[in-house]
Amino acid sequence: MAQLFHRRLAVIWLLCLALSLALGGIAPRAFAQAAAAQDQSALLDKARQSVTGIQERLKQKPEGIDDAGLVGMRDALQAAQSLADDIVAQLEPELAGVEARLKELGEPAADAAEPADIAQQRAQLKKRQALLDSQIKLARLMGVDARQGQDQVSLLRRARFQAELGTRSQSLLAPGFWRDVVRDAPRDMRRLDGLLDQLGDSLKAVPARVWAGALAVALLLLAIGEAGRRGLGAFTVRHTKPARLRRSIYAVLMVALYTVVPGLLAGVMLFVLRWEGGLDAGLNAFLDQSVTIVHVAGFVAGLGMVLLSPGRPSWRLPTLTDRLAMKLSWVPLVFAVTIMLAWSAQRVLELINATLSTTLLVNGAMTVVLNILIGFTALSLRSSLHERGRNGPAGAEAPPATWVRAVPSILVLVIVASLAAFLLGFIALSSLVAQEIIWLALVGSTAYLLVVLVTDVFDGLVARVREERAADVLAAQQARTRCQLLVLASGVLRLTLILFAIALVLLPFGEDPSDWLHRRLGFLMAGFHVGEARIRPASIALTVVVLTAGVYAVRVMRSWISDQFLPVTRLDESMRTSTANLLGYLGYFAVIMMAVSSLGIGLERMAWIVSALSVGIGFGLQAVVQNFVSGVILVAERPIRVGDWVSLDGVEGNVRKISARATEIEMFDRSTMIVPNSEFITKKVRNVTMANPLGVVTLKFNMALDVDAQAVREIMLGAIRAQPDVLDEPAPSVMLDAFSEATLTFSATCYVISPRQAGRVRSELMFEILAGLRKRDIKLRSIPPAGAEASPAEAASASAPPDAKAT
Repeated sequence: MAQLFHRRLAVIWLLCLALSLALGGIAPRAFAQAAAAQDQSALLDKARQSVTGIQERLKQKPEGIDDAGLVGMRDALQAAQSLADDIVAQLEPELAGVEARLKELGEPAADAAEPADIAQQRAQLKKRQALLDSQIKLARLMGVDARQGQDQVSLLRRARFQAELGTRSQSLLAPGFWRDVVRDAPRDMRRLDGLLDQLGDSLKAVPARVWAGALAVALLLLAIGEAGRRGLGAFTVRHTKPARLRRSIYAVLMVALYTVVPGLLAGVMLFVLRWEGGLDAGLNAFLDQSVTIVHVAGFVAGLGMVLLSPGRPSWRLPTLTDRLAMKLSWVPLVFAVTIMLAWSAQRVLELINATLSTTLLVNGAMTVVLNILIGFTALSLRSSLHERGRNGPAGAEAPPATWVRAVPSILVLVIVASLAAFLLGFIALSSLVAQEIIWLALVGSTAYLLVVLVTDVFDGLVARVREERAADVLAAQQARTRCQLLVLASGVLRLTLILFAIALVLLPFGEDPSDWLHRRLGFLMAGFHVGEARIRPASIALTVVVLTAGVYAVRVMRSWISDQFLPVTRLDESMRTSTANLLGYLGYFAVIMMAVSSLGIGLERMAWIVSALSVGIGFGLQAVVQNFVSGVILVAERPIRVGDWVSLDGVEGNVRKISARATEIEMFDRSTMIVPNSEFITKKVRNVTMANPLGVVTLKFNMALDVDAQAVREIMLGAIRAQPDVLDEPAPSVMLDAFSEATLTFSATCYVISPRQAGRVRSELMFEILAGLRKRDIKLRSIPPAGAEASPAEAASASAPPDAKAT
């Protein structure tokens, strides 16, 4: 179980190495490029021999292979599989090219002799074709063997892990255990004395000048570290604006300082120890790894101190109370020292080949210390969160969520169970629990710090772009494009960091997630039989987790797209809403497909389900599917948008929402009409505000034949031009539309900014025109046509207002 921590250190070290290689410009597929430069057949033969040798070892005596040997076999098999895939990827295009050239040459004629050069070219191409085909087949076969070997190695490691996890050793409370310790301790101490003597001899051989130089370098490093610790705050204040970015940059720099300085000090000590040489290989390897663990311990201490920030609450990133931060201020340093001592003790025990009793004693002591530290931290968090929950929010601080308050309580129960298992003799299980909790906390805290840094950096860049736009340094299109790219890059980086953190939590051995679950929950993955059915609890639980996490992820994604990404695009509000809804539907569909796959039901096996659904769709769900497809068409073609004024079969109002099945229309009496989406696709729809947002106001007046037409025209134009809502462009107009023996028909047209204002503007214009006509003493009466006698009703309405109409 102690190898878990070693491998995780290797994960961190390899990540740093991979980052340096990436920064150095080394391509990820350099191995494939090297393979392409060599003879493919020789590479395949060598890899084939390696795979065959590993398979033979796994068949003969797998129980004699330790875990490190199994890891080496797995790495070799993975390399062979990668080589096979690379060779196939390289040779398949070449084989296709050869076959295309042979096809161009065609088949030789049976009744005529073929030219010698063409015959020679055909023979060379066929020979090359046969060679490429054989190499591709061999590579594919080797890839299959390598995958099978990896599966066998994973099975062996899972079985060994479960055996170690379930092994019950002698309890530390048993008297027999301490008798074994008393018996074996002198032997282990003699071997430890030999190791210490070797280190002492190496130190004695170091000249005084080397000691003086090393001491000077160490003091210089300590001074630089202390100056950096004191000056980083002032540095970030001078070079950053007063925002969250200042705190996140300061936190990252402090973690880097805590990590680098102790590691450099350890490197100086290692240089001194190796001055004269003469150390054996095992001790040299231990010293090399000690420098790495010192780096890790410094990183743990720095990360904890930065997140707590007990002395500088204003620089604290997470929402923690000052009381809790001060209470836990000593925990990060103690955790770092304990982790370093636990690793060092385990490596020393391996170097001296310590007895089982001594190993159990040391591992048990470190396990108890780690469990106690975790338990103390969980209890402190639990009491602080419960106090905040009882007292309510402090100022603008929101109360913690229920699940947040539940996490420390669950952690306390886990630690109690772990200590109980330790007392019963399951030391490996207790040690695993402590290591998993520490690993989860370390990865989660690091991911939180990096996500906060990325968020603050890109928020600062977006704010700078908006400032440049406000100062007219950037055009509107440039600012919009840059904000869009920055928001998109921020989201992608944060998602990558979160997925990478999840991978580190689940993949401490470089295995796939199913292999990780097999190692820890093998019986849940294998399931059990109930009659003819096979129940796999892990598959059911995984499906629930996938559905829950998937739905939450889709909601977060839709919220981010709707609130952050789409607002910096050129899409209008209606299109943004429709696009966010459509992407949400696609996300939910993908989550359902992943949930079905997690049950172990392959999508290719769902043909009968799809057939049954197609029958149901053909009958009962036809209208639903038709409306859904119509909704997709509405989103894509955008014949109507949210906010448009539409008219459909007597239904007239404003579009308020376009959903998957129906569209909500708010009518002018404030009622809401739900219209199926298919109605907008299959029927005639009048969209008043689609093509032209301007409203047209048209007025028609019938005046007496003897009226002063020019005066009427001036009155109408004056009223129109005096109306502030009437647009200057297009210009308003008053025309004499028609005249008869008794009447003159005047027509006025003007434009307003929206069709929704046409009715109100028409009414105000009629009032103004009526007042202007009466002021000029222009009679308002209707003259019947010549030869017609006015009826009593017409005579009574002679003084009625003129006829008017507006659109």
